[in-house]
Amino acid sequence: MKLHNLTVSRSHGLTVLLSYCLTFLLSSCTAESLKEKLVNQEKQIETYIENLKNSDGVNVDTVYSNYGVYRVVFTTGAGEEATAGDSLTFIYQAFNFNTRVVYDSSGTTTPITRALNSADFITGLQHGLTGMQANEHSQILLTGEQAYGNTGMGILPAYTPVVFEVIMLKIKKNEK
Repeated sequence: MKLHNLTVSRSHGLTVLLSYCLTFLLSSCTAESLKEKLVNQEKQIETYIENLKNSDGVNVDTVYSNYGVYRVVFTTGAGEEATAGDSLTFIYQAFNFNTRVVYDSSGTTTPITRALNSADFITGLQHGLTGMQANEHSQILLTGEQAYGNTGMGILPAYTPVVFEVIMLKIKKNEK
């Protein structure tokens, strides 16, 4: 009887150990494939930007890059740069790299007005909007991690890179 229980315990212990090993291996593979996916997205964004620079009729003034967030400036704005807490008024269109429009605010009767803080924007968009000026026209390109991450959004699956084309209409500085 004891021998049988011991065998069951060892068997159960081996099953648990194998289960942990398999889980670790699968999560390592998943993490590695996610890392590769994000590296590929960075390359895709950089190629997209190079193609923009080489396009006829497209004037790319400046490209900013910061950890998976890129801002390509088509028209330079004027005035003070947007910082956390400022009230921003803008129109935008969001799309993935297959040019499928996710959202277009230009069809609304009033532009979007939001305070620039983490509660109002996804992290990547917040980083991209920071530093913009009134009347600036830019594209903010986000890797899937900086866009909607592992949750995705609506028709966008998790870790989908997104382009936000933004025209900043007005920046009202935060009065501290």
